[in-house]
Amino acid sequence: MTRKILHGEKYLRTLLDAYPSPVLVMNRELVIHDANQAAIDFIGDPAKVILNKLCGDALHCMNARQPSGGCGKTKFCSKCVIRQTTAAVAEGTKAFRRSSKMNLNEDGRIREVWFLVTGASFRNGDMDLAVLTLEDVTELMELRRIIPICMHCRKVRDDSGFWQHVEDYLHKYTGVQFSHGLCPDCLKKHYPG
Repeated sequence: MTRKILHGEKYLRTLLDAYPSPVLVMNRELVIHDANQAAIDFIGDPAKVILNKLCGDALHCMNARQPSGGCGKTKFCSKCVIRQTTAAVAEGTKAFRRSSKMNLNEDGRIREVWFLVTGASFRNGDMDLAVLTLEDVTELMELRRIIPICMHCRKVRDDSGFWQHVEDYLHKYTGVQFSHGLCPDCLKKHYPG
């Protein structure tokens, strides 16, 4: 079987625009060099407005709108999933995949969006670039927030079907540490003297 090799700018543009999730091509500083049609639709601005902008500014990230100077200059930027993914692939990670929440400004309202970000690096001429796919998994993450809990012992069931103490579950997924004490009602009930 012979494989026909397709190439050319028009072919690549058609391929990129056919992908249903937002795809951004950026340099290491998060300046957008290209975007597919899904990214343009998601951002809500024409391509000429978002190209050559910093990613956080183009996405209307709430942290980028802080008075401290915009995308890359706030205390939250080091935790940005897009920034971390771009840095990881620029440093040689073949492909990088991580999910995180972002707060975006949508017509003056804060919209919480969970992205599953997949990134890979490539070289174009003398430029090192990263291609990132942003999958909106907000609905999935909201459903995941519904945690099955035993109505008797208060253990919770994880995604694998195992039951564990609520403290262990929350520590695993959020990093929260617990200390224990007694509320006034339990103190009276269990230690009446």
